[in-house]
Parts: sequence; C-alpha cells; structure tokens
Amino acid sequence: MSRAESVANAYAVLGLEQGVSLEVVKNTYKQAALRTHPDKNPGNPDATAEFQRVGEAYNVLLKHLDTSSRAPRPPFAFRGSDDSDAEYYDDEFGYDDDDDYLDEDELSFYLFLFERVMHGSRFRSGGYGPPPGFRPGTAPYRPPREEPRETREEQAERLRRAREQQEAAELRRKREASIRKELKQQDRQKERTAAEQRQKAKNGERAAKAKAQREQAEDVARAQREKAQMNRSTVFQAARKGDVDQVKQGVWEDNVDAAGGEVKPGHEDFVKIMPNDAQETLLHIAARQGDTDLVKWLDAHGAEIEERDGEDRTAFHVAVQYGHQDIITHFFDSYSPKDPDHSQVYAFSRTNVLSLALQSHEPQVVWMVLQNGLATSREINHAWSWITSTEGQKSMNQYSKGVSGDVEGKLNDILKLLMRYGELTPPPTPISNRKNDSTQDSVSGSQSQSQSPSPSPPSQQPHQRQAYRGRGRGRGKAKGRGRGRG
Repeated sequence: MSRAESVANAYAVLGLEQGVSLEVVKNTYKQAALRTHPDKNPGNPDATAEFQRVGEAYNVLLKHLDTSSRAPRPPFAFRGSDDSDAEYYDDEFGYDDDDDYLDEDELSFYLFLFERVMHGSRFRSGGYGPPPGFRPGTAPYRPPREEPRETREEQAERLRRAREQQEAAELRRKREASIRKELKQQDRQKERTAAEQRQKAKNGERAAKAKAQREQAEDVARAQREKAQMNRSTVFQAARKGDVDQVKQGVWEDNVDAAGGEVKPGHEDFVKIMPNDAQETLLHIAARQGDTDLVKWLDAHGAEIEERDGEDRTAFHVAVQYGHQDIITHFFDSYSPKDPDHSQVYAFSRTNVLSLALQSHEPQVVWMVLQNGLATSREINHAWSWITSTEGQKSMNQYSKGVSGDVEGKLNDILKLLMRYGELTPPPTPISNRKNDSTQDSVSGSQSQSQSPSPSPPSQQPHQRQAYRGRGRGRGKAKGRGRGRG
C-alpha cells in the first residue's frame, strides 16, 4: 500500500477529513482509544484488534503531520533534487522520511566510500562496494537478518496464551466490576442507613417538640379553664348573695356565659365546692330570689329561658313556685304562652304548672296560671280533689309556714278560683277551723261569683287588689279564651 493510501486509510479509521490539524488528530485519537480499549469493551472479542488498528492509524498520521521531528536529508542525497521532487518520490514509491535514517551497517558503508574518495582510490569496476570482508575500523557490511518464521505449534501456543490472557483479563474485569458493584451497594446501604438515622433523629426531635408544644398548650388551656371556672363560680356566688353588680360585671367584663349551670363541662376539677344543683342557672337563682330587674337583664344578655334545673324546672316555674308575680308577668309579656314557639318555657313534665302555683299559696299566681290557659280541666279537677283532701290540707298547711299575710284567706281564694275555672261544687267539709256558717257563706259567695262570665282576680290586701285590677283590665279579652282552654 502506498503512502497516500495509508494516510487516507488512517483518516478513515479515525473518522476525520483529510487536511485537519495535528491537534484535531490527537484529540480524536484519544477519544477513539478510550472508546475501543479492551477494558471498556469486555464483551467484544475484536476489541484488541480494533484498538491496535486505531493506534496504527494514529502513528501514520503522526508521521505524516508532525514535521518538526523529521531529520535532515542524508548528506549524500542526489544533487539537483528539491523538496518537491522528494515529496513526489516519497509519495510515488512509498518512501518515508524515516527511510533516510541509516542504521549502523549502512553508516559504516558510506564512511568506507568517503575514505576511498578522500584518499584518491578508485573504485573497482563493476560496483562501488568495498572489497569482500574488508572494512576499515568497522565490521564488514551485512544486510539485516530476517526474523525466523514461527511454526504452527508456536503460532498455536501464542494464540493460546493470548486467549488465556484475554480470558484472564475478562475474569479480572468481571471480578473488579463485581467488587465495584458490591462497594457501591455498601455505600448506598451506608447512605440509606445514615439517612434513616437522620430521619429518625428528625422525627424524634419533631415529636419531642410537638409534645412540648402540646403540653404547653394543655397547660395554657388548663389555666384558662381554671380561670373561667373560678370567674363563673364567683358570679354564681354573687347571684346567690344578691350582689347584682358583681353578677353584671362578671357577665359583661369577665365573659361569663349567662346561660348554663355553674359547672361547665370539663371544668369539674376546678370547682372547690360543688353546688347542690349543678344545672341551676343564674336565671333560676334570680327567679327564686324574686329579682325582676336581674331576670330581665340576664334575659337580654344571653340567658336561655328554656334551660331547666335538676328538677326539670325553667326559671318561669321557679317564679311560679315561689310566687314572684312580677317575674311571671315578664315571662307572659315577653313570651306569650299562646305562642307554640314558647311552649318549652311553660311545659312541666313532672307534675303541672298549677301544682307549682298552689305551692306558692298566692291566689294571684293561681289566677295568672288559670287565666293564661296553663292548666287543663283535668288538672283543675285533680287540684280541687287534692286541696280538699286531708293530705292536701296537711301539705298546704306545711307549705304555708313561710307565707306572709292571711294564709287562711289566701287558701279560700284559691278554692274559689278552682271552682270558677273548673265549674266545681263546694267541698263537703270545711278546710279551716272557721265556723260552718262562715264557710257556707264563703262557698255560696263563690258559687255566685263562678256564674259570672268573666272571673276577676281574688281580692286581698289593697295594694295587691289594685295591682291585679290593672292586670285584669289589660287581659280582659283573654279571660274567656283561658276558660275555653281549661
């Protein structure tokens, strides 16, 4: 193969166009050598041959392009030839600049010729070579020895060793790859373990922080609950003592809820003295004590009129039982008993409202209950039978111990009201120690009054009579409806 063909083939092997610079050739060779190296291609049996072919191509191009390392022409080059002719002959006949370098035997031969010329000796006819076996100062010229050809056995042995080396290299590469893989797995496992430990530590810190925050929040909430319950208990104590200003201050300034009992759900641990009735509200207390102004104020500031105490009573029932007429009037004016929306204010499941009115021993309270239709005919008949019985008389006398005024007269007025609204007959026996004639007069008077179309409230003391006259005038039209419902 000529030099031009060798150079073109070398460019093709490296995948380059002819005429590129030496720097490009070097960079391309480095990349190709790394790509075709046998260690990089353990599964390719032709990797070694390909790597060698790339190296040979690089050497050809290096000799072709690297002119800085070329030696000068021999001193005995033919005269008259210039560089262009030399390049022509090099390319034409496959010579290379490296061919001009002389080995030791050739240098000795040319030194011999030089000595003969300088001493005026003539050359022998038929050639310019030295006499056989003679060379001044050097050994006679001898052509280079040819390398002995290897036998089939030597070739087979060489190929066997090459295969063994290749197999050993393949095993070494596999072993190194396995070691690298195992090391990578160990590194990943270490990193995974470290990451898990870091995550576990973070979770622990986060859990500890959350627990501390939760405990702090619980402490704050507990302190708030304790303070709220203390304020609430203080307001209830003030209500029981009749300290209206402190009650209003607690509801208005300390945010004490006017609704509900004294002990709020979940605050039992903060109550020093448990109340007798935990369901009793501020409105119940004010109604029991007869504080009309406080009842109205609580009603306007969040109190629930339908809430019931431990005996299933609303504040209205408590006012009826204790005979506080102004509070009863407030309920009737603000929450009409004839309105179905307010039925829960007046309904009483244990007995009935009339029985609570009888406990008050106040004829005006009984009249207000009957007049507003809060007692049925059956309840009136039952109250009449009970109050005229021995048990009823005993019970009424027992309840009358805390009643002020003419108790006997009040009981007689209550009997008259029951007869009027229930259209009943007088009792067969007197209920007091009065004489029989006075009882008969009272009963006959009651019968005559019961025949009137619109009964009026009972008459007792002057100031009570005056108050109920106004009440009667204001509700004159409702009396008939009250009797009809009863």
